[in-house]
Formats: sequence, C-alpha cells, structure tokens
Amino acid sequence: MNLDHLRYFKKVAESKNITQSAQELYISQPALSRAMKHLESELGVPLFYHTGRHIELTMYAEEFYPYVCQTLKAYDQGLSAVQALNEEIIPSITIYSEVASVSLPNLVGTFVEKHPDIQLSIKQHGTPEAHKEQIFYITSEPKNGLTNLPIFTEPIMLAIPKHHPLANQPAVTVADIQPLPLIMLATNSPLRRTIDEAFEAKKIALTIGSTTDDPATLRSLINQGLGITFFPQLTWAYDQHAPFVLRELEDFPLNRTIYLSSSFTKGHPMTTMIAKTLKEFFQKK
Repeated sequence: MNLDHLRYFKKVAESKNITQSAQELYISQPALSRAMKHLESELGVPLFYHTGRHIELTMYAEEFYPYVCQTLKAYDQGLSAVQALNEEIIPSITIYSEVASVSLPNLVGTFVEKHPDIQLSIKQHGTPEAHKEQIFYITSEPKNGLTNLPIFTEPIMLAIPKHHPLANQPAVTVADIQPLPLIMLATNSPLRRTIDEAFEAKKIALTIGSTTDDPATLRSLINQGLGITFFPQLTWAYDQHAPFVLRELEDFPLNRTIYLSSSFTKGHPMTTMIAKTLKEFFQKK
C-alpha cells in the first residue's frame, strides 16, 4: 500500500473536497482521483460517495480513517527518531583497549562488518589527547569522570602446561601454586592489579618467577610450556588445542568485569551500539 495514497486519503477525508485537497497536496485533481480509486481497489470497498460538489465518507472510510491517522503518525515519529539518531552517530571513533589484546583482530573484523559506515581506530598505548571528547575504553578498571557500563564478567583461570603435574589434578588450590614461580604481567597491567588486589585482600603471598609487560610475550611463554600464569578465559581467547589447560582455583576462584568506559552517557546511541557489539562478540566465545 502506497504511503502517499494514505496521506492523500487522510486529506480528502478531512476536507471532503477533491479539488481543495489536490491544491493543498500540490498534485492534479485527476492524479488524486486515480490515487483514491487505486486505494479503493486495494481495499476492495468504496471509500467515498458524491453529494453535489462535495464527497462524503462511506462507513468503510469512517472505519479506515483512524487507522490511517495512527499509521501516518507512527511513520512520522519513526522517521524523526531515525533522523535524530543519525545526528548523534559520529563517523569515526577511537577505542583504547586495555584488555583483550589477543581478541582485537577478530573484534575489529566484527565491528567493521556490523558498522561499515563508522571509521574505527584501536589504540593500546598512550592516553587520549585532552581536547578529544569522543573516547571509549575497553577496560577492567572503571574510569573516573566517565560512564562505565559493565559488559560481561569473565573467569580468571590458571594456565598450566599439559606436561605439568597440576594439569592432571582434578582440583587445583592456592596451596598448590603458592610455592611455584609464576609467570606474570608487570605490575602496571590492569590484569596484574586485579590479581594482586584479590590475593592481598586475603593476605595470600604468591611466588613470582618472571614478569613481562607484554601479554603477547606472556602467551608465548605459556605456549612454550615455560610456566604457570593467570589467564582471562574470554578476552584471551583460549584455544582447546593450546599446549596448556585452564583450571579454576577451587578454593579461591577469580574473575573480573569488563567495562565500556565512555565520555558519552549510558543511553547514548554510540554507547549502546558499541556495548551491544562487544557483548555479542564475547558471548560467542
């Protein structure tokens, strides 16, 4: 059904005058008459009858009129909402990723597929320029002064080489790993701070064998079977074929919450869009 024909019908039903309606609609009278005939044909019922120079509505038109008004109002509201949303969508964004470095290539691919009209810049180092307000972080540490929207919570597991005796134990406890030299990220890492704060709160001391400030280097060490470390299960994209297994600390399970931190409000379309994309991406893992 032609939307213009519905607008024409509404005008004619209100004015009850084809000539006047045609003038107000800026179309010819024959064109308006043909449109009304076409609408009647679609509905299979007469909508108007003539009384001298004027026309009157049939009972079908009387019944149809309020639905047409509702339809046109809903359409206009929807059109306004889309236009308002389009004004709020920005053409390019920068996301500072403090976590999930391993998953970034696939995440970028998903984002580009879902939002091809938005230019995406991913940064893992440095801080935003002071004059830029359109900021997003993927982080495990909520940012002061920004909107912090929880995206998901993930377990922090132990990554244990398959040849290590603990890999075959049905359960691993804190006592099992305390004397072992762990491979860890440097203390300036958000993941390391999360782990340190959790164990310090319980006054549990761990043995640190070596550290690196690069998650990729840490993963390389794990893949070579050179030690045990902590491994975020979702953001670090565990592969079942990896040369290590993941085990939960039975007596002290760890987890962390991943946030989307933004200079936009919680309900802003950009915040909603990016949060939805992140949730969908990581829920598939």
